[in-house]
Amino acid sequence: MPKISSPTHVQGAPVFADRLRSGQTLTLVLAAYFVVQVVLRFILPHGLELDESEQVYVSQWLLAGYGAQPPFYNWLQHGAIQIFGISIITLSGMKALMLFLSYIFYYLAARQVLEDKRLAVVAALGLLTIPQVSFEAQRDLSHTVAAIFGACLFLFTLLRVISRPTLVAFLLFGIAIGIGGITKYNFAVLPVAAGLAVLMDRDMRRTMLSWKLIPAGVLALAIVAPHALWLVDNFSDASQSTLKKLGGDDAGLIGGIASGLGSLTIGFFSFTALTLIIFAAVYREHLKAIVSAHSRWTRLVGRILVLSLALIVLMILFAGFENVRDRWLTPLLLATPLYLALKVDAAKIPVEVSFKRLWGVAIVIMLLIPTALALRANMGRINGNYGYVNIPFAALSKTVAEKAAGANTVVVASDRQLAGNLHFSLPEQPVAVEPPPPGLKNRPLTDFDRVVFVWRTKDGSMPVAFDKEFSGYLLEQGITTAPQDVAIVGYPYQWGRPMDQYRFGYAVMDLPR
Repeated sequence: MPKISSPTHVQGAPVFADRLRSGQTLTLVLAAYFVVQVVLRFILPHGLELDESEQVYVSQWLLAGYGAQPPFYNWLQHGAIQIFGISIITLSGMKALMLFLSYIFYYLAARQVLEDKRLAVVAALGLLTIPQVSFEAQRDLSHTVAAIFGACLFLFTLLRVISRPTLVAFLLFGIAIGIGGITKYNFAVLPVAAGLAVLMDRDMRRTMLSWKLIPAGVLALAIVAPHALWLVDNFSDASQSTLKKLGGDDAGLIGGIASGLGSLTIGFFSFTALTLIIFAAVYREHLKAIVSAHSRWTRLVGRILVLSLALIVLMILFAGFENVRDRWLTPLLLATPLYLALKVDAAKIPVEVSFKRLWGVAIVIMLLIPTALALRANMGRINGNYGYVNIPFAALSKTVAEKAAGANTVVVASDRQLAGNLHFSLPEQPVAVEPPPPGLKNRPLTDFDRVVFVWRTKDGSMPVAFDKEFSGYLLEQGITTAPQDVAIVGYPYQWGRPMDQYRFGYAVMDLPR
């Protein structure tokens, strides 16, 4: 008698395969993944990373600009803190939500132009293969996370306008450009490259050059205007740090160009290499067909990528850019997985096997990244190399709170990371840092009865003397009073070896009334 397979056994594999290609499955998996990331950050030590502490410190104010980066992420974080209060959940939750929405908009962008809609899942999973998106953004980035969101939103609205040029689509396009413009300054390269790419296609050019582009432009300008006006008055402060990073040593014209082109090449491959390798492995049987395949959409996205790189080359040649970091390329090369998915779509190859392979890679990455972040926080116990999360800011905050009690006190910190961590632990306590954010002046010390100065050496070694750290600041404030209580204190690292300590200095000064 022949063996009869159960219907469940026969139908189970196709059902599972269909689920792998489902946008709903992608959404649920990504949502679970980012919830895990938030929970992990809550479990890890609560010392704030550089960008986290920066966000907490500047959240004390709602400004049109804060320094070297545009304010979009600052505004969102300020709003979240005002609503939910300062906490690790508020900080990590904001980042996780931004990244989750980035993947969703990327998926939606791909669905609009792919003939085989199932490949939109491939495009979205491709973002996980970009280290700057999957790992660096989780580790300690804020404005780059905003730029990732802005780039994904821009790609979605751009492709929406071209495929369905309604007034609403154009207005969304204008909003996306405006939001992107206040995420990171390098985002501006992306719409310029996209505009040039569209102009190179006759049909797309006719679609885009519509009266509907005027209200879209007005919306974009309205969003950018507050920060743009601030930037006019604070251009030097806002650009100094960025230009310093992009510039280099005084190596002369030829040396500077060589350095810039070399850093661009390294940045390009560090951003795209893993993605290219993984896609090549997943589609290894069809590489020749994929490479030769093309469509109007592969041409558009390919031109955007090439023109973005060409614009950076022009900046290297004529603007003196010598140090193009891979992180700086993030919003410009983010379309790489989309381009590869479009090539696969144009090649008309079977996708069944590739989904299993790519989902396998994605799951491995989703397991490796939280594991790496957890191991990173534990390295101090193993080799004595501690990260920012291990620094005992919370223990210091208890001492500062004791010294500040009983008087109208302001805390003055020597750097923004220290200030942000103190404000995180003492949200009701005014915290200042010198210099303050551009466009903002610290309240005069004479408005307070007591000042608690806090400083450190970044590596946790013995801090310098109080007079050496704050003499210029006191002179600027017109304060001649000597501190009554000066001490160097040490606290054990969080998740560290008991004998390892991080040192801080503090000084308490009661001001004459």
